[in-house]
Amino acid sequence: MKVWIDILHTPQFNFYKNLIAALSSRGSEVLVTVLGRGKLPLIAKEELAGMKNVTVETIGRHRMTKFSAIIEANLLRFFQLFIWGMLHKFDIAFSNGRQCCEIARLKRKPYSSFEDDPQSLDSKLKTVFGTKEYLCVYQLKDGETRRNNMSVLPVLKEWAYLNEKLFRPDSSVLSDYGLKPYAYLFFREVSVGTINYAGQAPDSILQMANAVPVDMPVLLSLEKKTNRSLYPKHWILLQEPVKDIHSLIYYSCGLVSSGDSMAREAALLGIPAYYLGIRYDMPANLAAAEIAYFSNRRTISIDQWLKKVIMEKQEVAKHQAEIRASLSTKFIDINSFMLDIVEQNRRISKA
Repeated sequence: MKVWIDILHTPQFNFYKNLIAALSSRGSEVLVTVLGRGKLPLIAKEELAGMKNVTVETIGRHRMTKFSAIIEANLLRFFQLFIWGMLHKFDIAFSNGRQCCEIARLKRKPYSSFEDDPQSLDSKLKTVFGTKEYLCVYQLKDGETRRNNMSVLPVLKEWAYLNEKLFRPDSSVLSDYGLKPYAYLFFREVSVGTINYAGQAPDSILQMANAVPVDMPVLLSLEKKTNRSLYPKHWILLQEPVKDIHSLIYYSCGLVSSGDSMAREAALLGIPAYYLGIRYDMPANLAAAEIAYFSNRRTISIDQWLKKVIMEKQEVAKHQAEIRASLSTKFIDINSFMLDIVEQNRRISKA
């Protein structure tokens, strides 16, 4: 069985990496294509190195500008990926992106997409081309319409790699930064040069830097490293690929992110998360707020949130265990779900 998986940014790689490992161990051939975006190609090649029957190819690029997002990462990449797709045989395709879906449809191959923003243009177009779209949003909010070929799964995508069976936090990684568990904050600033963040103001973290006590250690994950000089000098800048980044998130007393993916990761890891972005009503974000500790500007000001988190940092570990245990009873095993899709198609192809 040849499985094609197309990946557009690092959170998507995290979502699929355990599926790739499972398919490899079962003897399937896995063709992985990644967009040249940031450190994604390096991360994918390093983490998948040594896996049997797994190949990784970089196709297209995204230079974190709106022009690059529209022209290079979408228009040009579609033609590059189309040529690749015509030259390679595959039996089934997985991706969170539209391009792979369109090519699989042209080749009359089954395609599955795992989405968490049903209102995005990409999601609406995938409904037209894709054989099946799965919404990893836990549940749809009131009034949300379920389109044809769309199923809602009781899970969030981040659970694919952060569930208690797979993720084991390692506190030893803190020694590399001179940190102690639950005694520091984790900040993430994403570039707004993408379609998803087109209406979002840049440097959201920078704007609230003065609200952080000087004696509070901060780990800073900065997508646009050229802006480092703008941030407090005593903040610790992370260099990608970061060793065991999810353990660093897990042992923080709170995380603030201008991107929603890492904010949801923090929430599912059981720590207080504050989302500085503008995608307030995205179903996955609403779900994270309902079942974990996920806040934003509409629910509490960043100043109040910081004071509360720092004041209650001694209680984080206790609440963390409770949240993680609760999520284990609410969510399905999404990796097993995806493996079942492959196995079902394997049986159909042999029939």
